[in-house]
Amino acid sequence: MKIAIQNLTLFLVLLVLGCIAGLLYIKKQREEAQLVRADRGFTVENISDVSKIVVRHVKLQPLVFTREGGKWKINGKYNADPAVMVHIEKVLTGIRLLYVPPVNSTPTILRSVKENGIQVDIYEDDDVPEKIIHVGTDTQNGDGTFMVLGGSNQPFAMHLPGLSGGLRSRFEQPLENYRDKFIFQTPVDQIKTLKVVYPKSNLHSFYIDNTIGPSVYPLMERGQEKDIINKKFIEGYLTLFESLGAEKLMNQYPDKKRITQLIPSCSIELINKNGNTTLYQFYPYDDPENIFGPANSPGEIRQQNRLYVWVDSTDFYAVQNRVFGSIFRSYENFLVRQ
Repeated sequence: MKIAIQNLTLFLVLLVLGCIAGLLYIKKQREEAQLVRADRGFTVENISDVSKIVVRHVKLQPLVFTREGGKWKINGKYNADPAVMVHIEKVLTGIRLLYVPPVNSTPTILRSVKENGIQVDIYEDDDVPEKIIHVGTDTQNGDGTFMVLGGSNQPFAMHLPGLSGGLRSRFEQPLENYRDKFIFQTPVDQIKTLKVVYPKSNLHSFYIDNTIGPSVYPLMERGQEKDIINKKFIEGYLTLFESLGAEKLMNQYPDKKRITQLIPSCSIELINKNGNTTLYQFYPYDDPENIFGPANSPGEIRQQNRLYVWVDSTDFYAVQNRVFGSIFRSYENFLVRQ
């Protein structure tokens, strides 16, 4: 009798342990399945299949990114900065589940998403989004971001492996931060004319005609002696305008109006072979003594650390002189030394 009771007790213990093991296994399987569903639900398998991304924020203007000829366009008007778009693309293709938030925190997360969330609509070729992602706040310790798939009420804490930090900021930027920062991006064979003027030192100003072959002319009379021009110098100079990018777009800069009312250190007028004219005006950035100085020669401009650039009286940029300094040349720089 005693042995039978011991066997029964052992059986019941094994049965309970077996049930616990079974429940733990089922729970683990569900968690793994949930993990896989979360990863696959939020991610895009191939970013090249995405034709449009729409970002809607309750406090910022909507942004529509469309793929045009292998590049991204913003709101059908501006080129997107490739370096910035890479960060968005990495999120859409590489985010992974960090953890599933506790049930008791779900209502708070969903309320936060509703009141201050960012909706990201991802399109492929159809007019209907392939998927919708609601981006909430970053997690409390900043290692991930709460996200909810469109049509779902289940939030997930998502992260990008290898990145220490949340992901919300990648979608929560003003338009300026997403825009391409290129100032000059005109191939040599597309430049028709280029006029470089130093208003405070006009002796150095010049004009390049690239209609047939590159030729350079001074903007001030230089006497009767005919100058000998080195055309290779002109060709090399024009290549500088194929790819020059700014450090920052600063259209909201408070002091912009005052600065753009000053006499520029240099102004460059570029006319391309389609007949489009663009005016670039350069102003001192961190050299206040030269703002009201008697002259700004090319050499003086190159000594400055940064410059402001006012493009077509529309966009206001800050540029580094280590990038742009080479374009500040004098007419004399194109002459053959005797």
